[in-house]
Amino acid sequence: MMSCKTGNKYKLASFWNEATVKSLHKGLGLKYDDNQPFKTECRGCKSDMQFINCRVCKIRECAINRGIEHCIDCDKYPCDQISGMKKNEIILPHIKDNHSNMITIKAFGTNQWLSEQSTKWKCPDCGMDYAWYSSKCFTCGKDLRKHAHKLTFFHLLLLKIGIYLLSHRKTSKVNL
Repeated sequence: MMSCKTGNKYKLASFWNEATVKSLHKGLGLKYDDNQPFKTECRGCKSDMQFINCRVCKIRECAINRGIEHCIDCDKYPCDQISGMKKNEIILPHIKDNHSNMITIKAFGTNQWLSEQSTKWKCPDCGMDYAWYSSKCFTCGKDLRKHAHKLTFFHLLLLKIGIYLLSHRKTSKVNL
């Protein structure tokens, strides 16, 4: 979410406050852990610091339980959980990158993919890291809209409506 590296919150990180996350977890039938401090930091699926939604991700849990490094290593890829994520692309456009990322990882290895990602998500002017939906660099002010995914007011509105509807429905059988 990038708020952990710069101390500044990007649009999407600002959206995820504790009330929103609690509402989402309620709608998904997940128990919210009030004993852990609420933080938006995330350093990736396999790190020791995940955003609270990432800690309860069913896809992450599945990979851990199967003992695989990446979903593409699974003989069931793409499974229903992966295919089900496609419906979220309209709200969170970065999800469109998942399959091509898996293909790159399978073909060239994790280190090559990480190297490409490190280059891709750096400001072309000052070299500071930025997040998927950053519209400008917090360090030098460079306009990053040509480089990042577009996160519009409409995307955030859809996300809020979806979470609201999810948290107020009668049944809660949903996969993350």
